[in-house]
Amino acid sequence: MPIRNLWSLECGEVVTAEAILENVKSAEVYFPLHDIGVDLLVVKGKKHGSIQVKESRYFTERERKGTIGHSWHQLHRKKFLRDKDKVDFYVFLTYMPKFGEHKLTSFENRFIIVPTKELEKLIKDKPSGKKEVYSFYFNFEGKKVVEKRDEITDYSEYLNRWNLIKDALE
Repeated sequence: MPIRNLWSLECGEVVTAEAILENVKSAEVYFPLHDIGVDLLVVKGKKHGSIQVKESRYFTERERKGTIGHSWHQLHRKKFLRDKDKVDFYVFLTYMPKFGEHKLTSFENRFIIVPTKELEKLIKDKPSGKKEVYSFYFNFEGKKVVEKRDEITDYSEYLNRWNLIKDALE
């Protein structure tokens, strides 16, 4: 029987937890020991919020719907429907490459923070395909973020919106 390391988080969960601690003052972040559909639990006083993290690198060379570059996040339809009452926020984390004069020098993290109820509205008519998986292709242009799968959807209002989590814990 394979043994899974329960004591280490996925990279995106760690990066998101650190960003929460930086942006949501006086909050604490916890993670469940078993897969329960929630990656992180944020607690401030007696209030709490649950977070599901989806991470992706940014594909700089790929063209999609007239623009070059996008991330690619997937969300299983059945898991979303099963967990939508447990998860308060979905955080789509994208690792954006930063280039120096001649080569890649580092990465910048971009966070799209969407309340589950809002995401449910945004994907209501989104096709999930034969495998019942929602695919999100986010393109970043400055502070503008658009998702380009079947229709173009503007997600700019959710870019780095830590205040949504903060306000939920007030």
